[in-house]
Amino acid sequence: MNGFEQELAALEKQKPSPDEVAVALRSGAANGQPVVSSVIIYGLSDLSPAERGAIADSWSRLPASFKAQVLRALNDASEALFELNFREIALLGLTDSSSLARAAAIDLLWFDESPETMQRFMRLADDEDAVVRAKALSALGRFLLLGEYGSIAGDLAKAAQQIVLRLHSDSRQPVLVRRRALEALANSSHPHVPRLIRAAYAEGSHELKVGAVFAMGRTCNSTWGDILLQELTGEDDECVYEAIAACGQLQLQQAAPRIGELAQSDDGEIQLAAVAALGEIGGRRALDILTDLAKAADDDSMAEAIDESLDAAAFSFGLSAPAGIDESD
Repeated sequence: MNGFEQELAALEKQKPSPDEVAVALRSGAANGQPVVSSVIIYGLSDLSPAERGAIADSWSRLPASFKAQVLRALNDASEALFELNFREIALLGLTDSSSLARAAAIDLLWFDESPETMQRFMRLADDEDAVVRAKALSALGRFLLLGEYGSIAGDLAKAAQQIVLRLHSDSRQPVLVRRRALEALANSSHPHVPRLIRAAYAEGSHELKVGAVFAMGRTCNSTWGDILLQELTGEDDECVYEAIAACGQLQLQQAAPRIGELAQSDDGEIQLAAVAALGEIGGRRALDILTDLAKAADDDSMAEAIDESLDAAAFSFGLSAPAGIDESD
């Protein structure tokens, strides 16, 4: 347990009151504190609607940049400590006058799969700020996927599809908005998806091309295999990164050798993406590549990532991951 987690554990015994949180927020904003205090983080977790109301006035008076800073810190905390729940403060952030706060609040609701939150994102897809629109569309992508599984009412999923399709088809929208709309729509079985991906890929805009490569993986359709294999050999790092991820999602066996090469790239993000994709692809070839990578790994974080992918690849192949690899072999 690190120092921050120890502080939170101590605070858990006596959660800060809304008044204490409000004081900490005002102090943090006034002093320009680069690190959000544990009082704020724990105090804003598991708020009741009444507690949210009690801090709403103090929250509204904070500088926009500090509100966004707090929401981003809460997001980091929620990813590290799953027991923290910031839904109420995130919902407050969605209605903030600051677009910075609204955008950060959308990210903070990454765990929320409720129809009510989905409807809020549908409204924010038409926000006055393009970054907020793009964030809302990305968030809607997971709800469209839930709709495919029948976990969201069909009429609500269809309404969201129409919003996403409208924004992608609107040439007046910034390219980032159109890209995020396409990426979201690819989580659905909408009949226009293949045509829209092909059009975006061929359009010439770098942003839309990267989005199209991402979307190929989300379709779970291996017909994109030839394009993805071609992108793996390209010089555009963004396209290479998204092609690696897409090959993993599609479990594209023929991509394993090239992705194995990319797992030794000088680019750390591409390395990690390649290792993760090999775990998703699975099969004997991916397992052999990961085993060789494990023997050569000289970085703890990379070794851990390789071990996780070895487990995934071995599971898909019906084997146990190799154990006790001696790096001196």
